[in-house]
Amino acid sequence: MVITNIWAIGRDPASWEEPEKFKPERFLTCSVDFKGLDFQLIPFGAGRRGCPGTAFAMASVELVLANLVQKFEWELPKGMESEDLDTEEQPGVTIHRKNPLFAVATHCYF
Repeated sequence: MVITNIWAIGRDPASWEEPEKFKPERFLTCSVDFKGLDFQLIPFGAGRRGCPGTAFAMASVELVLANLVQKFEWELPKGMESEDLDTEEQPGVTIHRKNPLFAVATHCYF
């Protein structure tokens, strides 16, 4: 059995500038494809063994995120500043946040 270390691939300094930092904006102008054609980012696997549900997963995530952004106002809890956010991860079989992230959602009435 061969197991690919996707965590290490996603944090390769040869592929990513400051790979240990949480910088989602790096993907705004990035030409890397998440569908398995580029091995810098393979969240759904690659090649013949790639996930058959990739298109469904992406459509579902986009729909849910769009609804959350449209229907809620998001802010940090009272007394918390953006500098207080800790996006450090805790290693393990699955990756979890070392400290939980908090946000206050207020429903928008249209």
